[in-house]
Amino acid sequence: MEMNKVPLRQFRFLKNNSIPIEVKRIEELHEIATRPIPHRHTFYVVFWVTEGSGMHYLDFAGDEIQPNSIHFVGPGQIHYWDIENEMKGFVILFESDLFLEKSDQQLLEQLDFFHAINGVSVLYPAPPDIAWFQKVNEQLEIEFQQANFGRTQAVESWLRLLLISAQRLVVDHSAGRGDIPADKQLANRYIQLVEQNAIAHPKVNWYADKLAVTVGHLSKSVKNALGMTAGCLLRDRIVLEAKRLLVHTDNTAAEIALQLNFEDASYFGRFFKRETGQTPNQFRNSFPTKYQNQTTE
Repeated sequence: MEMNKVPLRQFRFLKNNSIPIEVKRIEELHEIATRPIPHRHTFYVVFWVTEGSGMHYLDFAGDEIQPNSIHFVGPGQIHYWDIENEMKGFVILFESDLFLEKSDQQLLEQLDFFHAINGVSVLYPAPPDIAWFQKVNEQLEIEFQQANFGRTQAVESWLRLLLISAQRLVVDHSAGRGDIPADKQLANRYIQLVEQNAIAHPKVNWYADKLAVTVGHLSKSVKNALGMTAGCLLRDRIVLEAKRLLVHTDNTAAEIALQLNFEDASYFGRFFKRETGQTPNQFRNSFPTKYQNQTTE
């Protein structure tokens, strides 16, 4: 079984919609979208949950579903919902093509969510911020549904405001206010490259070359920004892919080692045990059965 058995949902353009974004109510989602079935998207998703309870599982980590919470899912991340009480709220789906300007691409790179590694997957805004996020989502819905003058620009602007406001919450809860430091900017660019190339390029020097910096400068910047070395972050991404293959396929350790470009199964086993404290088979056998790949039949 291959990873392509995990449902991969493509962005579907709605009739008469000329931009790669969709804004709708969570209650309007097809029932299959909120079943406890692991799946992936090729696009970005933001959920603004106003009612409901349960858990949201994203790449082996669980976040509590609470009223007035924001959940983020990036392209390729495997996630599913385990809902106790029905969810209500808004869902925004968009592709990176929505933001073609260089400044907008830089904005996406600077966000601390949508990342498979070292990313923020949920925010629980304080009461003073809740009304603002509700207003932004409501305005996004209005602009998306109506064919007013400047619709495209208005939708893009409200989405930018939503993402910027969410990032400010992250910053306020971590390093403080102000512009993004140079170390953080470099670390975010490194994360983007790692998420796209970790399996094909498992050495830090390849990324340093791509970013036009020395290995030492890259390692220092990542350490300052994230509290972990560049090598550790790269290994974490490889481990995540290994976990996905162990849980969502029935491939042997030898087959997974080959897929991840390890020399042999024994080297892969030693690497996985060193990084996780478990052998590949121990991890596979101990993981909750309900998170393993299910069919939609």
